[in-house]
Amino acid sequence: MGCASPEISVIVIAFNAEGSIARCLDSILAQSFRDFELLVLNDGSTDSTQDIIGLYKDERVRSVCQQNHGVAYTRQKGLEMARGRYSLFVDADDWIEADMLEGLHGKAVETDADMVICDILEEFGSHTDYRRQDPGTESHLAIQRKMLNELQASMWNKLIRHELYGEYGIRFMDGVNCCEDQLLLIRLLSNPLKISYVGKAYYHYDKSINGNSITNQWHSRPVKERLLLLETMEPYMQESEEHQIAFDLYAAKRIYDSTYAGKDEEAQFRLIYSRYKSRLERSSLPLKQKAICHLRYSGLGWMIRLLRKIRS
Repeated sequence: MGCASPEISVIVIAFNAEGSIARCLDSILAQSFRDFELLVLNDGSTDSTQDIIGLYKDERVRSVCQQNHGVAYTRQKGLEMARGRYSLFVDADDWIEADMLEGLHGKAVETDADMVICDILEEFGSHTDYRRQDPGTESHLAIQRKMLNELQASMWNKLIRHELYGEYGIRFMDGVNCCEDQLLLIRLLSNPLKISYVGKAYYHYDKSINGNSITNQWHSRPVKERLLLLETMEPYMQESEEHQIAFDLYAAKRIYDSTYAGKDEEAQFRLIYSRYKSRLERSSLPLKQKAICHLRYSGLGWMIRLLRKIRS
């Protein structure tokens, strides 16, 4: 059996990831840092994902196969299963460098940090882009604001002291299955966390595979889900004028995303547009995208299609 109280819990959520899950799990089990548990939660995959997970007999691995509940529910279940002092998410599409846990854990211990952030590599198949994630500040509120539009607001490049979730009553919100990690981070960072940064890219974010991944389907998410996201996030964006400006742009982007919704979501689009129209108008969203939002509200779908064909 694995250690009852490992130093780190690594949590992997998998859905129809037969093409990448082995690469992901192999990269975690190859870590130079050994004191960790690996929790693998299969959220109702219909391909051979579970068969592949079943091949791993390492004593550090604990796995759960469940009916599909969505990523937010399943991430929360992973947090509740975790026994580590720190926790880290790795998406099933991705993989990590062999010294990621060692590097992040070493920084957390050295600085007594509640959260350690690292750089990432975006993998496109034909090329790789280095994405620096230096927050440039130790202020938890400034970093909170930057998580809206500037920094990668995902759980997977952040080692977090696990007891903070219980201490501050922070959970993933069931029903928000895209940007669910961003919402959790915004809420967590409203508290006085000590944050450190490691200027090395330990995490490979694969943007070239698994079109079934929910993280790659933001435009397909229901408008009501985006509305719930904004309504839940807005109270945390009252801290400063800079927070308000950042939230204006964030809300405007969510309205623009919602213009892709089908006719059956017309009422939901009108609701999100009406509620956040003033933020849309104040925001720095490009004029063309603002025009598309206004036209969609006016029911001029043919003109939207024309505008989208016009290159900026």
